[in-house]
Amino acid sequence: MATIKDVAKEAGVSIAAASLALNGKGSLSEETRAKIIETAERLNYKPNALAKGLVTSNKINTIGIIIPKPGTEFLPFVGMDILGGIGEVANEKKYNMLLDWEEGLGGTKVLDLVRSGIVRGLVFFLPLNDVTTFRALNDLNFPYVLMSRPPEGVYCSWVDVDNVDAAYQATVSLIKAGHTRISFSSPGPIEFLVSSDRHSGYRQALLSHNISYDESYVSIGNGDIQSGKAAMTHFLSLKEPPTALIAGSNLLAIGMLESLKEHGLDHRDKAIITFDDSPLAESYGISAIHIPTNTIAKESARLLIKRIGHTRRVEPENIVIDAQLIVRNTFVPVR
Repeated sequence: MATIKDVAKEAGVSIAAASLALNGKGSLSEETRAKIIETAERLNYKPNALAKGLVTSNKINTIGIIIPKPGTEFLPFVGMDILGGIGEVANEKKYNMLLDWEEGLGGTKVLDLVRSGIVRGLVFFLPLNDVTTFRALNDLNFPYVLMSRPPEGVYCSWVDVDNVDAAYQATVSLIKAGHTRISFSSPGPIEFLVSSDRHSGYRQALLSHNISYDESYVSIGNGDIQSGKAAMTHFLSLKEPPTALIAGSNLLAIGMLESLKEHGLDHRDKAIITFDDSPLAESYGISAIHIPTNTIAKESARLLIKRIGHTRRVEPENIVIDAQLIVRNTFVPVR
């Protein structure tokens, strides 16, 4: 990310001269002004409107919420819980909210938003494993909070349940019920940190109980009903189908139950545990790892606004919220 200092150095002028030229001020020659502007365009320099705005008004009170790309069927039932939690704290602290998303790993949309200066901080809901973006934000000392464990090598504030441990405990509960053939269906693309964490916890539980990890028992889908149906159809086609299944989202679990019915089976034939408990999971009688998303959202917003209040670098803070297994009809011992 080019800075005004980079532009000045490349153009062979002082930082003050570069600033005057890019702001249309000063008595620079047209030749010098044109050279500076050409250099800025070539380096893809974008002025930090946030800094400009703070100097002139100190009234930019908007926080950005970065969500998964629309169309990704990933934990859809917690979305309003998240927005409601952040919104409640933002309203209390006199902040507005702006919703945006990154197109994928390696994208620049988030950094472009930061450069635009229209937000004072960011909360990432279901962040991608995007080390480059997070390190760039750290270099800028720009306030942000992840609603997830950060990627390896990224030092930042975050709030979440321990997804590795939650998946581990869910898997162990099935092992204790006598199951050894246990499948895992990811709540979304493995690029999402929550997906990789839950998969890691599942795998660790198997290995710690001397159960071989079998790739054929793992499904990476989009977290929707069709993915759940496809996963169950695949599992049932195996020579030794799993007797228990961990579904990464409510819709996946519902798709699995529907597939069981289509194959002449029901919830008594397979144990199923899902994540992110919702009224829909409750209505279907699906056992679930309850994750208090509203609490996570509120704590994330409070942490971000606290961070915005510090102009100097501060030590990141981490808050781990407890998750809980809710046992319902789909928790059945091995037959």
